Amino acid sequence: MMHLSDLESGSSIFIDANIFIYHFSKESKFNLASSDFLERVENGDVYGFTSIPVVQEVTHRMMIIEAAATFPGIKPKDLVKYLKKHPEAVQKLVTHQDIPGKIRSFNLEIVSPDIETLVRSQLLKGKYGFLSNDALSVQILKDMSIGNLATNDSDFERVDFIKVYKPAVSIL
Repeated sequence: MMHLSDLESGSSIFIDANIFIYHFSKESKFNLASSDFLERVENGDVYGFTSIPVVQEVTHRMMIIEAAATFPGIKPKDLVKYLKKHPEAVQKLVTHQDIPGKIRSFNLEIVSPDIETLVRSQLLKGKYGFLSNDALSVQILKDMSIGNLATNDSDFERVDFIKVYKPAVSIL
């Protein structure tokens, strides 16, 4: 298995949502490895790419994490339903709103896929058994000829043209 720290300087890499989530989740056992990796991107040691759908996924997941902390009496499986029914509760959640700006501040390129990319990505669902967002990320990698992916999602290991780099567990 390749770790994020194994990525050679000067390499290009697409960054999946979970790397950003670990970075923003200070209590995550992958926080240190993910933050160190994103620092390499920020410093220009490696060339990072991500996409608007990934940024949106990170923002949404961080909103749910924030909601779980803000409303501890609500079961995690019921949070989205609760937030949809209580817009005033959503208005109290503000920390996650900084996420897109923080991701933008990293020294990386944020790709905005078009409808043709989305259409082509549908074939990858059948080929690899991916869900929609993962299939779209793989299509972007393919289109941009990027062979490296920063993720903790083992599903991507099924793709023959991608090298997966995972965060190492931080031991405190």
